[in-house]
Amino acid sequence: MKSNLMLKKFTVNSIPGTMNQKELRTFFGGKILYSEDNIYINDDSINFSQVSTDYDYGFQYYDSTSIVIFEDQFYENLTDLKYNNQSIALYSQNEANLSNNTRWLITINGSSILKSYLFFKIKEQRAFKNVHAKDVYSKDINNAIYEYVTNNIFSRYRLSKIDFYVEYYDINQQTIYDTVKLQYQPEFKVDVYKTENLSNMSVIGFDPYKFDTITIQYNQSKSSQQYGFNYYFDLNFTKI
Repeated sequence: MKSNLMLKKFTVNSIPGTMNQKELRTFFGGKILYSEDNIYINDDSINFSQVSTDYDYGFQYYDSTSIVIFEDQFYENLTDLKYNNQSIALYSQNEANLSNNTRWLITINGSSILKSYLFFKIKEQRAFKNVHAKDVYSKDINNAIYEYVTNNIFSRYRLSKIDFYVEYYDINQQTIYDTVKLQYQPEFKVDVYKTENLSNMSVIGFDPYKFDTITIQYNQSKSSQQYGFNYYFDLNFTKI
């Protein structure tokens, strides 16, 4: 028996469950956040509030009194979200096509759009309220929410449909009072979002389960010598 008993000293530190953003499935099911069965990325806005100071940026208080005093309001428009995740360029074609029925290639980052939408909805519902930056591994609340979306919710959706809207304008009928509209310069605009502008073309060729990059090939139906066009699109996602 030792004459001098030396006991090891140690401390126990609790670790918040929010440090790990990957939900583990159990036999009886997990606790993944409820999400919509159908998501329609249209022209709506999503409103939420959060703390905007450098320390604990993105923090949301638990009580309504603090929300009014300490949190700033944010308005995220889905049109802006789509605009920032799409581009259009001329498709490879011969001179005849270019001069008449010009071919265009529209590229959409579907994954970024869906992840941002889910992030906005989580902020709107305040699912992470009272979680501090120190309570998440990255020390960034909003980054932790994106991690949660990527690890748990994103893969539960497939891209089911794309609604494409087109509005033509006559480049020869413009006055000095009109905004100048040029040939070969189509723009993504919410003004085009009208029932009568919904194209009857079926957007095909995309993978419903892998939509990081969606490409739409569009051929002008009116002569490029006289008409230009602007466009808009909606994305429809369905829970698997």
